[in-house]
Formats: sequence, C-alpha cells, structure tokens
Amino acid sequence: MRLAWSNLAIKELRALRHFSRERWGSSVAPRYLEDVRDAAKHLAVNPGLARPLRGRLGVFRVRSHYLIVEVDADANRILVARVLHTAMDLERHLPADLD
Repeated sequence: MRLAWSNLAIKELRALRHFSRERWGSSVAPRYLEDVRDAAKHLAVNPGLARPLRGRLGVFRVRSHYLIVEVDADANRILVARVLHTAMDLERHLPADLD
C-alpha cells in the first residue's frame, strides 16, 4: 500500500522531534523518529497489523506513541492521520472526518 501522512500527523511528528531533542538530546531523538517512520512503513506493507478502532481507522503502537491510521484498500493507501502519545485519550483525538 502507498503510505501517506496527514498534515496534522506531520505537525505532530515535528513536535515529537522537538520534544525528543529537548528531553533526550540530539543523539537519541533521531532514532525515536526513525522508529515511528519505520513503523508506518511496516504498516503500509502489513496494514492488518493495525488494531481496528472505528470505520476504516486503526491504531498501531510504536514505543510510547500510537499511529492512528486510515486504511483505504480501494485506493491502496494507508494514511497516518495522527501521532498520539499513549497517555492521550484516543477517542477524544480521533479524526471525525475519517469515520
């Protein structure tokens, strides 16, 4: 499947990069972000690994974050809609327009 990122997920990834650099330093932060991107690529190859949430939405945990994804088999695409910390309430942050 083709992998795509929503504008919001890209913004969240940038915020995660900034937070990681501040918290753990510039030597650790790139590896964390690489793990998140690698997990998204892995989901594009194996979309069934995402746990179903609602409609076409699924969730996949990577380290301390969840990737909220929309699997669109008809378009042969998986969209990373959100990148959320595991402490966040998923239902509250699910994209309403992807039901």
